[in-house]
Amino acid sequence: MNVATVKDADRRGFDLTTPYKTFSFIAETDNEKEEWVEALRDSIAEALSNYEVAEQIWAVESNMRCADCGAPKPEWASINLCLVVCKRCAGEHRALGPGISKIRSLKMDKKVWTEQMIKMFQCISNRKANQFWAANIPPSEAINETSSSMERRRFISAKYRQGKYRKYHLLFGNQEELNK
Repeated sequence: MNVATVKDADRRGFDLTTPYKTFSFIAETDNEKEEWVEALRDSIAEALSNYEVAEQIWAVESNMRCADCGAPKPEWASINLCLVVCKRCAGEHRALGPGISKIRSLKMDKKVWTEQMIKMFQCISNRKANQFWAANIPPSEAINETSSSMERRRFISAKYRQGKYRKYHLLFGNQEELNK
């Protein structure tokens, strides 16, 4: 289903193309153009979205906030780490590569969300996932929803690529005890 598309036309211009007509706009500033284009693209994505999966996953309280920065109503998920993240953190997860984090939309990737997958996300939830991945985060290194892209990149890489904050088994580092 194609509701509409938004494309850059020139420096401050952009086009909104619908199945019936193309509308051309010119913003007064580059920043205003970016805001309009993002708002239109978000609206188009919303028109195409599937709220049912998101609502089921958000039924678990800890899934109502991003597992990394705490932003409300995150619409993306790392299907192999089993956690729900916001759009800004999802971008940094994608940068880790699919070998570390496979990002999918709660609202648009309908084929991924089987009943079993939804139940797994409800059972594990951000709270349980973070009991492992975020067990040892110093407050000075934590991010929040206003953190910059650079701060998110550093934190998310440390959290998932390096495993810097994860919870270790009691016998970690004690090979003799593990061999018994």
